[in-house]
Amino acid sequence: MSWEKVGKSLVALIGCIGSIVAIHAALKDDTKLEAYLTYDYQSYPRQFSERVNKASDKLGYGYLYDGVKSVANGALSHEQIDKIVSLSQAPYLYMFDGPFEKGPNVYPAGLYIYLQNTGEKVVKDVHIKLPAKGLVRIRDDSSNDTVMDEPTSRVVIPSLVQNGVYRVWVYFDGDLKALKKEGVHIGYSDGVAKIEVFEEFSGFEAGVAKYSRELTTLLVMLAMLLILAVVVLFMVISDDRRQANSTAG
Repeated sequence: MSWEKVGKSLVALIGCIGSIVAIHAALKDDTKLEAYLTYDYQSYPRQFSERVNKASDKLGYGYLYDGVKSVANGALSHEQIDKIVSLSQAPYLYMFDGPFEKGPNVYPAGLYIYLQNTGEKVVKDVHIKLPAKGLVRIRDDSSNDTVMDEPTSRVVIPSLVQNGVYRVWVYFDGDLKALKKEGVHIGYSDGVAKIEVFEEFSGFEAGVAKYSRELTTLLVMLAMLLILAVVVLFMVISDDRRQANSTAG
């Protein structure tokens, strides 16, 4: 068995792997958009929901009209009472106008998106396709908030500078499991974003989720060592066979 040949072969193999890594690093796109998603339930105390329902009932025209008429005790005309009722209703009706006719609990499913440009170029034309229509709030890298009044299923961000961060909050009226199943698509002018979804785990699963990157790196290293071991074993067996054949001849 020639260990010199084995050593040269290993050096050549490692050199090939290094060349592949170098070529990949040279050709890879400098633009990189990463997105981290978190789903959760948004709930309010039952007492608050009941108060909202009672307040909505007491905003009825008949209830307010009778109340004002009773207090006025004949001092106000019908038109005056009607005007007072309308003025009293206006700010509260605005609060319960669409899409909040049934209160805030109608949007229990929440989605948080953390967008970051980790590349060396400006990311342009970022478009987010949501699993369903939802109420959206966007915070840019200058901490300015943009609130969309109407539910939407698409979010567009014109550009994201290097190391820039955008945060997006979305509130849905659908089921959380169904929303997760549909998923979120995030793309930009030069490709698609790398998306990671954070889940809640416990016990062993929590440890695996917490150290997923480290475990992936370890598995890659073990795979490379296994490949090297197989190559060495193959070369040793081949060398032994050649020596056996030469001895027999």
